[in-house]
Amino acid sequence: MNHLKKHLSLVRFSMLEEYRLNAGMVGRIQFLMFPAMILIMSFVLALASKQLLRAFPLDQAYLMLHAVMMVYGLGVGGFALFGDAIVNRRFGQMTLLIATPSINPVSYRSLFGAFYVKDVIYYELYTIAPLIGGLALSIPFTGFKVTSVAFLLLTLTLTFLIGISLSFAISSLYVRWKRILAAIVSLSILIILLTYTLGWLDFAWLLPGLMLQRTGGLLYLLLSIVLILASSVFALLTLRVRFGESRSTFDANLIPTVNKFRLSPGNPVLLGKDWTDLVRSRSVMPVAGAYIGPLIVVAILFWMVQTVVQVNLSLNLCFYAVMIGFFGVSIYGWLNMTDSSGFMQVLPVRVSQAVRSRLLMLFFFAFPISTAFLAVFAVLRGELWLLPLALAVGYATTAYTVCGTAYLTGLRTNSYLFDPKVLGKFSAITMPPLISMVILSFTLTLDPLAVGLIIFALCILLAVASYLFYQRIERRWGRESFVF
Repeated sequence: MNHLKKHLSLVRFSMLEEYRLNAGMVGRIQFLMFPAMILIMSFVLALASKQLLRAFPLDQAYLMLHAVMMVYGLGVGGFALFGDAIVNRRFGQMTLLIATPSINPVSYRSLFGAFYVKDVIYYELYTIAPLIGGLALSIPFTGFKVTSVAFLLLTLTLTFLIGISLSFAISSLYVRWKRILAAIVSLSILIILLTYTLGWLDFAWLLPGLMLQRTGGLLYLLLSIVLILASSVFALLTLRVRFGESRSTFDANLIPTVNKFRLSPGNPVLLGKDWTDLVRSRSVMPVAGAYIGPLIVVAILFWMVQTVVQVNLSLNLCFYAVMIGFFGVSIYGWLNMTDSSGFMQVLPVRVSQAVRSRLLMLFFFAFPISTAFLAVFAVLRGELWLLPLALAVGYATTAYTVCGTAYLTGLRTNSYLFDPKVLGKFSAITMPPLISMVILSFTLTLDPLAVGLIIFALCILLAVASYLFYQRIERRWGRESFVF
């Protein structure tokens, strides 16, 4: 009982710390406005549900909701991959609760367990609860049953928890035994593809929460709980974070690295420093994965919608090129998480210079990855004739969304995007051109020449706008501080 009370106290303190950090960065009202926006959007969609369900059957809507929740959980659950970073680099100028085992009689595993529970509660209250809350508020107008809405909350929560716990377990396994994980993943993919090809597998079986939604069977509830508990316990038992003990030595290669960037358009010293940080923190692959991972997930998701659910979507290479532009923001966020920039406050460097350096470093990632992704996809889809236009779309949308994000958020992307004012501006500048590109991509096959010229003209406009955002970074961030 005492152990449980101690753990609950750690969870409570972790929740308070999370709230204070976020509220301190964006303000208490702005921090609470983000779930309020989700609540309002969910309420509006619920009011339009009758019209939406005419074109999209309820079972398919459930499938999409659970698929999104699974991807969401998988995306936020890789705690073991950056456990060291959480302790040693995140908000390096402040002492966080998770870094206190060095001065307090509490084990790191206990604190990380509390951190894990805190994040589960945080994501549940910050995103899933408002999503279902909007549906609940619409009950007097839509006639939804209270029990149905509550049951949807249960099943979506289970799907999210399965995703986050599996991701936590996989990341912990990756940190310790990469080869074993590679073998398990390869074998699992092979079995899934083989059984699906033979007609033995329904993809819905991979989502116990969805099967519970469909059947109401107690078996799927028990299976979900077992998966969540087993994955979480495995991850915590195998977790390895070298708290305050690990020491890495590196060759003094900053000057040779800087020399490699001499011909680049940016500040070679800052570019060399950013690249050295990425290499020494072993963040090159996670940053690349944060870019290409969502692209692959989106491709698989739409493939499932078209082949498994059998919904006819007029998707082509240009559509996926637009997605490339949107996901470029994730790389910029990762680059700003690599290390604390507070020490640069005492150096002859401006925030605007650091922002531009991160942008150029991003393009060093985005250009080869997006080119390779679109080229491979063009071959697989038999759309090589669309590749030049798709590359133009990918480059233009990436430059536009990322330069716009850098202008709005500077080096604090992952904090300022929770501010509704900043998020509103971000949506206002990015959504119209991206949605226009998506709509144009759907109509491309009707008149390839005319629509292609319109898309290319829009790419030119986005490139010009990107340049303007890039030029205004100095005015926006030149006098800002590196320290929160």
